[in-house]
Amino acid sequence: MENKFQNCLKKKEKVIGSIASFLAIVMFVALIEVFMSNLRGDSRIIIQPLATAFNGFFWSLYAYGRKDYFLLVPNLLALILGALTVVSVYV
Repeated sequence: MENKFQNCLKKKEKVIGSIASFLAIVMFVALIEVFMSNLRGDSRIIIQPLATAFNGFFWSLYAYGRKDYFLLVPNLLALILGALTVVSVYV
């Protein structure tokens, strides 16, 4: 049995999904700063981007299986940016 709040969330699902996807993309784009620092040799940060890449990979699998593009798009971005940032440590 659904309550009023759950009904409200269902009605606003696309808006909430769009906002959540946008915010996830902003969060993952923040990896670009770490990437640039790694390329300059200013830092050797690897754990955070590695965790981001693995997290993005598994969420992408889940989202693809469910055909949920609100989850798939930002998590594919997380996978790509995380992996590139890890590689930049060794460049």
